Amino acid sequence: MDLLKLADLDKGWDMDRFVLGYRVTNDIRKTFAVLFVTTIVTLCALFILAAYPQDLFGHISYDHSAYRIGSGDVLTMHVYHQKDLNQNRILVRADGMASFNGIGEVNVKDRTVSEVQDILAARMGRLIKEPIVTVSLAETKPGTVYLAGAVLHPGMIQIATNQKASADSSGGSRMDLTLSNVLANAGGVKMNADLSQVQIKRSTPAGEKLETVNLWEMLKRGDASQDRMLRSGDSVYIPELPEMAMGEENYNLMLNSSIGPKTFPVRVVGALQKPGVYNVQGDSPYLNSAIAMAGGYTEGSNQSVIAIKRFSNEHDFTTLFVDPDKTDIQLRPNDVVYVSEGKMHKAGKFMDRVNKILAPFTNAALSGAMMGGF
Repeated sequence: MDLLKLADLDKGWDMDRFVLGYRVTNDIRKTFAVLFVTTIVTLCALFILAAYPQDLFGHISYDHSAYRIGSGDVLTMHVYHQKDLNQNRILVRADGMASFNGIGEVNVKDRTVSEVQDILAARMGRLIKEPIVTVSLAETKPGTVYLAGAVLHPGMIQIATNQKASADSSGGSRMDLTLSNVLANAGGVKMNADLSQVQIKRSTPAGEKLETVNLWEMLKRGDASQDRMLRSGDSVYIPELPEMAMGEENYNLMLNSSIGPKTFPVRVVGALQKPGVYNVQGDSPYLNSAIAMAGGYTEGSNQSVIAIKRFSNEHDFTTLFVDPDKTDIQLRPNDVVYVSEGKMHKAGKFMDRVNKILAPFTNAALSGAMMGGF
């Protein structure tokens, strides 16, 4: 009986060893399968790297076809499989020349990155067979642009673009010299700006070049080609429209864009704690915000009907009547907001008071401090 039990125990031990051996073998198979797949993926990646190295090294998101290199820029050069020729921090000197390993002096001024890359590859071909050369912008120079016309802050604007660029950035600081970004840094355009006739003047070796772009095409249809890449030294002029009249759609497009005015003035008068001229935010120019900036209503004021005098030019205007609790209307530059001292039951008498109070602002609204909003 004891012998039978020992035999059964021995069989059980053999079964355990069989199961354990199966598990070990199965784990080894899984390990080899993982290693096999990893090896295949790695080999594929190496194949792609060898076939298309220019797409994997030094790729940045600049629009190389648009920007022209100038003095003060810093470049990098990478030559595939030629580490001794790789070079960082290649300064473009004031004369437009830059020194490259294995090549020497090259004039890169007013050339695009792609053009410089082609020139270096051609010259590098004298040293090595079929070189793959990648050039990128490492740092950029400050840009100076001159603004005139319907801009909130006309004059010279210098954008500090001397920042490092990286492969994972959205193009780095170089994109600061687009027309829209330059206008945004100048506080935006005035509400009477003629965005369909924006003029860009540029000095070239052949003489001055004048170009006209339509920024409405960019705002309405997303035409990014109208958002020109500017160069340091360019002059931008935005004509002024004879009237401020603008449709509601265009008005909202302007205010919600990066080139719309950051702030603009409105005058708040009547039964308020601190009446006067206030600069409202361009992205939220609401009636109740202006009233709050003026300290709010005084006791007994008429808070259900607010009069707003809106100008289309120096002489033409319309008068709007708004209940601010029901409609928090968007204000426009140089609007005059009037809050009466108390409710008036007769409409004619109320209108007489409104006209009397707002009459002095007919011509004055376009002078003095209020001119800043135009």
